[in-house]
Amino acid sequence: MMFRLLGPLEVYGPDGASLQITQHKQRALLSLLLLTPGNWVSADLIHATLWVGNSPRNAFGSMKTYVSQLRRKLADANDPENRIESRVGGYRVFADRQELDVFLFEEVARRGRDALRDGDPGRAVEHLKAALELWRGEPFEELPEDVRKAENVRLEEQRWAVREDLIDAHVALGQPHVVIPTLRALTMEDPTREHLWYRLLVALCHSGRRAEALAAYQTAYRFLVDELGIEPGAELRQLHQQMLAGEAVTVPFHRDLRKIR
Repeated sequence: MMFRLLGPLEVYGPDGASLQITQHKQRALLSLLLLTPGNWVSADLIHATLWVGNSPRNAFGSMKTYVSQLRRKLADANDPENRIESRVGGYRVFADRQELDVFLFEEVARRGRDALRDGDPGRAVEHLKAALELWRGEPFEELPEDVRKAENVRLEEQRWAVREDLIDAHVALGQPHVVIPTLRALTMEDPTREHLWYRLLVALCHSGRRAEALAAYQTAYRFLVDELGIEPGAELRQLHQQMLAGEAVTVPFHRDLRKIR
């Protein structure tokens, strides 16, 4: 089976057919169990997740009904395993790592990083793009924010890292023009990430757009000073000085990138 959690919950059977789970509380229950697959989840946590605020008197009875319905639906997908196990006070779901897009994202991203480290940026681009394409929206979208927040923060940091690795791979292939629009968008999305500004400046220089690179540095400088009260870090300042002096700009984030002017 395949459980897709990097966006609205989607479930696919072994034959690739979509398994329709439309009832909101069933979707939330399955998402909560898949948040920590193989681990027991207390009935109290499930209750608090499914019923925020007032809950019906028969809430725990309804919970058992949702579990039974999910078991039947998973079995309808031609999968004979009892995916959801119960014990007094809790439930757990069984799913292999390769059945979850969350773990698939991490594995494909790792292959991309390994390829980049091994000096194969072309293969790195393929893997890193494939990893990012698994994202369809907010991870574990069916769950309340306070329940999914910690895992979402972890996954979002990994997503940022994959984006940066993909940028590095394109530059390593001599394709800085490909990543400039992405870098401009990402520096607007989170202007506190100096590594993104660094990559933008390098990509612009590598594309023969040094004046734009100098302007981008001023934008970064003003934001950091005005909004955060700090100056850019040493790497970014050194790069700025190299650009002002007309020196060759070295790209330290990938050992195989050549010097550029």
